[in-house]
Order: sequence, then C-alpha cells, then structure tokens
Amino acid sequence: MKPLKYRHQTRRLALALVAGAGVANASLGLAYPGEHDDCQSLRLAWPDGGNPGAIGFDEATGRDTRNFPPHRLADYKHMLLEVTIADMNTPRLSATQTLTLAPIGNEVASLKLNARALTIKSVACEGTKTTFTHIDNAALEISFDPPLPVGKDATIVIEYGVDDPPLGLIWTPESPAWPGRPAQLHTQGQPETNSYWFPCHDFPNERLTTELSVTVPAGFTVLSNGRLLERVKSILPGDGTRGMTPVERFHWLQDKPHVNYLVSMVVGKFDVVDVGTKELPMPVYAPLGRGKDVQATFGRTGQMIALFEKRFGIKYPWDQYAQSVVWNFASGGMENTSCTTLYDTAILEPSALKDHDLEGLISHELGHQWFGDYVTCNSWEHVWLNEGFATYLTSLWLEQRDGPEAYLRYIRGNFDGIIANDHAEAPAVAGMCTKAYANTWEPFRRPANPYGKGSSILHMLRCKLGDDLFFKGVHEYLTRRGLQTADTTDLRGALEDVSGLNLEQFFSQWCTRPGVPHVKATYAWKDGVLTVQGGQTQRIDGDNPAFEFELPFAAKLSSGAWVSGVLSFEGRSAVASLVSGDEVECVSFDPDLTVLASISTDQSERAWLAQLASGPTVQSRVNALRGLRVAGSAAASEAIRNAAQNQNINVLVRMEAARALGARGDLSDLRSLLTTCPDSWEVREATMNAIADMVGTEHLKAQTELAASLAEQSGYAASRDWSLKVKAAAVALAGKLRASERPQIVADAFGTPSQSDALRGAAVEAAKSLDNSWALNKVLELTNPKYDSRLRERATQALGALGKNDPQKTYARLAELLKDRELRTRRAAGGALVELGEAKAKQLFEEEIQNSRAAEWTQLAQGWLKQLSEKK
Repeated sequence: MKPLKYRHQTRRLALALVAGAGVANASLGLAYPGEHDDCQSLRLAWPDGGNPGAIGFDEATGRDTRNFPPHRLADYKHMLLEVTIADMNTPRLSATQTLTLAPIGNEVASLKLNARALTIKSVACEGTKTTFTHIDNAALEISFDPPLPVGKDATIVIEYGVDDPPLGLIWTPESPAWPGRPAQLHTQGQPETNSYWFPCHDFPNERLTTELSVTVPAGFTVLSNGRLLERVKSILPGDGTRGMTPVERFHWLQDKPHVNYLVSMVVGKFDVVDVGTKELPMPVYAPLGRGKDVQATFGRTGQMIALFEKRFGIKYPWDQYAQSVVWNFASGGMENTSCTTLYDTAILEPSALKDHDLEGLISHELGHQWFGDYVTCNSWEHVWLNEGFATYLTSLWLEQRDGPEAYLRYIRGNFDGIIANDHAEAPAVAGMCTKAYANTWEPFRRPANPYGKGSSILHMLRCKLGDDLFFKGVHEYLTRRGLQTADTTDLRGALEDVSGLNLEQFFSQWCTRPGVPHVKATYAWKDGVLTVQGGQTQRIDGDNPAFEFELPFAAKLSSGAWVSGVLSFEGRSAVASLVSGDEVECVSFDPDLTVLASISTDQSERAWLAQLASGPTVQSRVNALRGLRVAGSAAASEAIRNAAQNQNINVLVRMEAARALGARGDLSDLRSLLTTCPDSWEVREATMNAIADMVGTEHLKAQTELAASLAEQSGYAASRDWSLKVKAAAVALAGKLRASERPQIVADAFGTPSQSDALRGAAVEAAKSLDNSWALNKVLELTNPKYDSRLRERATQALGALGKNDPQKTYARLAELLKDRELRTRRAAGGALVELGEAKAKQLFEEEIQNSRAAEWTQLAQGWLKQLSEKK
C-alpha cells in the first residue's frame, strides 16, 4: 500500500469504506436480538495484503511501518463551518470554514490539513500573507509569511466546495425507484473520512469545539452536534440555473471539545419525537410516518443514561442526546458527539417487538458518549478503549434490565467470538493493541477484536477487582481524562491507583499479545482427595509465554454438596487438591466465566449429565451441554431434550440443548422441539438452525424423503408461528433441504416485506442453497434500488455464488451495480465479480482504479484485481 505523503509522518492509507460485519457470537446463537448491529458492523474484512503491517517494518527497506499519531504543530481550538445546500437533489454544497488555532512549540510557517476530493477556492489568515497548495487533491498545505507565532490565536478562513464526495458524506437524492422518499444526507467520519467534506486534522489525537451553520431548502431539517442556537428562514438568491429559493439556516454549537471524526451533519425530513426530559432532550429523528414507533424502540434511553451515570459517577456530558435513523447508512450506528446516527431500519414495527431488540445497539452507541466521545482513544492502537467499553456497557444495561444471567449471556457471546477467532501467535501477528496495522480499519477488525475482546477484558477486570474497585477505577479514568484523549496506560494507571495492584502483566497478556489460553483440564478422586490438573495447550515459547491467571472450578460430591477451588497458572500447568471426603460426581470449570479461555474437559456422559442437572450456574449447565455434543446414549438424548422443553430453566440452557441435539445427530428429538416449545421463540429458532446445520451430515441429506418430510414439518410449524425470527430460520432451512427446486415458503418470502427485510434476506440465503436459475432470477430482482440498502448488499453478494446459472446475465448486472450510488451495493458487486470469475471483470476494476476519487476505493479495486488474477 502506498503511504500518505502528506502526513507529518509516514502512515498507511485508511480503508474507510464501511461495511457490515456480523459478530461471531451472533452466529453461535448467543447474542441478544439486534445486539450485533452496533458500530462493529462497520468493519467487514477488507483486502489488506495479508496483514503486511503486522511485523511493523518493511523487509525490503528496513523502514518502520508502525503507525504513530501525527504531530500537533498547532492547538486547534474552534471550527465554524458555514454550509449552503441549494438543492438537496444535487449532491453539491459550498462552505466557508473559519478555523481558530495557536501554534504550540514553534512558530508555524506552513501547516497541512487533510482535505480530500474538495475544491479549495481560497485561503486567508488575517495578519499574514497566505498561500496554499492542494497536494494530490488530498492535503491542503498552507504557508504563512510571516509565520504564525507561538501561543497566539490565528484565524484561517477557507472557502471550498464539495461535489458528490466519494466518502464521508453520504447523499441520497430522491429516486423514482422509491416514490415519496425525500432526499437526505448524513456524514460518517470514522475513522478518517470527515476530511472528504471539510479540511481538518483527521486523526483522533486533537480536540476542538465546533459550530455548524447550515442553510438548506425550506422544509428540510438539520441535525448536528451540541445544541441548536437558532433557526432562521430566508430567501436564497437565484443564479443562472434556478430562481430564488426559500431556505432555512440551522445554527448548531458544540461548545465542549471533541475530535474531528465525531463531527456530524444530517439533513432530511423526519418525524422528530423527544423521549427525554426538559433537563436533557433526547430527540429521535425517525423516518416520516414512523414517529408513532419511536417510544417502543427508544423509550428506555433515559434509563440507560441514568444507569451509566450511576455506575461511573459521571453525568451525561453533552447538551442533548439525539438519535437519527437515516437512509443508506453503511454500519449499525455511529456515536457522533451528542447525536448518534443509526441504520435505515433501526426502528421496530409493532409486530417485531416481541422477538427483536435494538437496545443492544442503542446502549452501545449511547455508551460511546462517555467512552469514545468524552474520552477518546489517542490513536487507533487503543480503539478498544472506545469499542470495548461501549460493548461492555451493553452488558451492564442487560444486567440492569434482565438480571445477572443476561449479563453473563452477553459475556459468553463475546468469549465465544474471541475464542473462535483469536488464534494468532507472536511475532507473526500483532495483538489487539499495536501500532502495526496496514490501514486504519484494521485495528477494528483484527482477530483480537477490540469489541468482544475489549469487553471481555473489562469483565475480567471486574471479576479480579470486585465491583467497588472496578467502577471506582473507571470513574477515576473518566475524571482524569475527560474531554481529552487517552491510551491504555491511562486506564491501567487509574485502576492501579485505586486498587494497589500492579496490573502491568494483566494488560500486557490480554491487550498487547495475540491469542487466548487453551486449557486441557483433568481430575481424579482417590481416597477422599480430589486432584485437579490443567495444562495450557496453545503454542508456548519466548514470544508466546504461558498466560498467568486463576481458573476457578467447582466439584459436585455424591452428597449433593458443591466444593470449590482454583487452578493458579503461573506457567504451562497448574495443580490443585481438595479434601472432599465424598466421591466426586463431576467438576465444572470456570462456572462464572471469569477467564477468557478455551477449556476442554474429558468427563463421562454420566458426569456431564450430573453437571447439566445441578450445575451451580447457568453457564456451568451450558458447558455441560457442550460436553454432551458427542453422540451418546438414548438416556442422555432424552435428558437434553427435556432440558430444551423445560420452561422453568434459563432460555440460554434450552437453546444450547437444541444445538447439542443437532450436534449429536439426534434428529427425531430435535424435530420434536418444533412443536413442543410454544413458550420460547428463541428455542424454536435455535431448533430450526440446528436442523439446518445437520444438512449435509450423515444424519440428514438434502433432496431425500427425510428432507422433504422435514421441509413439510418445519414449513407448517413456521406458517403457524408468530415469530418473524422463526419464520426467517424456516425459510433458510427450506433452501438447505432442497425438497423442491422452488419451495413455496421461499417463494412467499421473496414477496413479503418484514422488519429489516428479514424474510427476503432469509430467502436470499435459501436461494444460495438452491443454486438454480429460478433462485438467481429472484435474487437479481432484489438488487433493484427500490429495496433496502442492506438487502441489496446481501442480494448482490449472493450473485457471486449464483451467477454460474447465467454468467452473462449476472455479469451484466454486477457491472451496473459496481457503479451504484450505494456504497454497500458497490462493494458487494466488486466481491461478487471476483467470485463469479469472469476474466472481463479485469477491465471493470481497472476503470474503477483509473476513475477513483478516493484512495480507499482505489485500494479496494486493486485488491479485487489481484484476487481475480489469482483466481484465474
């Protein structure tokens, strides 16, 4: 990748093109509904040249390729943006930026600002002669004669234009494909794309106050950071192309400093419903006609704020908390200071309230207002301080709303996702906190994911310190670093100061190094003594020393009592002994989920069943069911089925029981759950998914009489089911069973609108399994612009697999979609063209590279070109 020449030091190009990422815990069925639609869905895998920055240097030149924050030659104090939009259907604006700054250590003769794809008209600074150069249409270099003196405020005025920017400002004009939908725009600055619509120091190590005065055609509303100072109506003079235009100016002020990537502007027509109070407004900007649904989706925002204020002892820091639902948003949510932006369908229809839950997303983005906005990571190396905390705050909200088991259910999902993906070893691959990254999206999406792993680290710290010291330490961190930037040592220092513990090794092994411990645990009982042993089985060497931690365990005695102990790992292995007296029936390891580790235990089926029946915690019983996933006795299958049907036990145990039946191949027991669990849509959905996972195994083959029987049963059950989630799972299952070439349940789903187009999305998955011409044509229809952007992306991606049924027709459509206005669709088209493998796609990618106005898009197209060449 070509380094940016205009940085104060060499840094890699930012892959700022946004994408949806789905998290591992959602696929495991452990996530709360909607919880994975947070800002993590911004971070899909982008081509990165095989992680070239991981070792931190270039072998050919010996150059250090690690990324350090750019120099702060000046203290940027305040920015006023005066923006005029004459026509919302013409993606063009004019702007005047007034930037107040003061040189820090030396006088400043020249200054560089990120300014990408902008048309710079003039630059002036009172008291000095000013000249400028726009380097590669990416950096604005301003020269001052005489230089700006140290410590004295200088005011720079920049006039510029923005013309349909490729990134950073997403403009959705009216379209005949979507009648009645008004034009709209929103911005997306993370990680470094706000410089596509205003010049700035586009890195998180600088904070300033901001002010936006935005003039738009009458009838449109503007939302930005901070508080609204005034709204003024006037008439915009005509020019050679149009007459006078009634307009309205919205003047917003953010008077507490924040970083440039959090500056936001949203323009559109909305139903605005305030779910807050007179003291703290909480307006929700909903699509027209959806105002009536705001309260049911967003009504508990105030309770979340009260919880976070109480937990951390820091009042909500901004003038208001707005949430806007916008068209064509490319992620789940974005935590702009005081005004979060959310994706198109992040508002629930009444029919979806029973089995959909957006409070995971809402609490995550709200949590960022403290962690990410009030205190911001000083560089992307430490982005877990933003994302890990926001993810963890969702677990705190679920703990408050639904109880401690809901908290641990969420933590379990994070643990599972990290254990499944974070297998890397040093020094070839970096850990979560590292300066070695090839682009600025990489820290968000590495296997040591800052969302799930960051949240897991905070949970382990809470377990290690206890509630009082943990929350006291986080309060101290927020107090010390409020309205500033921070790095990981700031959090560590605050926790150490309140606890008296040295946490250097803890932070080193969990934050800096890659991987997690993998423990093989065994036990033996003899003469009244229980001996427990554990060994770490992951690679252990000088670069990857053994993890140090304490692993709790609990043993059930024949008397029915439970006794507990701890394996203390200070090296590869650990041993502990307990005098139990009574014989030991089973041993449950880490029953309260205190350690982010993969733990395997060889127990007899009898022991696992004892743990399932009376494990000391819900998580212990979940572990028992995972131990029972291997084929075994009919009695064990019956016990597992009974657990799934038992309405008196935790739903997570019941869902895990359904998955265990599928893994064991117990199809008859599993299919009985389709009709014997009327109380829980989650168990029914888990059952549908478990059957789908069995397709292709020795227990269930597609296109057989058994498959046809299952398709009929599951289809009938779904037709009578009220749950949209269950219906969608049944649609996807029908595709995998392939009982017919065009199952009616799939055909119906293609034509049925639903919350977030869940049924059509499931139909796309079914179509990929059916893999025939009928399925291809149905999916092609869903790529039309009249459908939701996320559905279009999903359908476009599917064309790569389905295209072999009509390569010429598919190629022609993908070539069109590669030039679509919606970023999700364009990106999906490129990937699908690579999968389709048509050699002539080479010319399309070369044209994209030649015509690209964004370095990020150029790099992406170059990646497709390389993949296509390798595929050939």
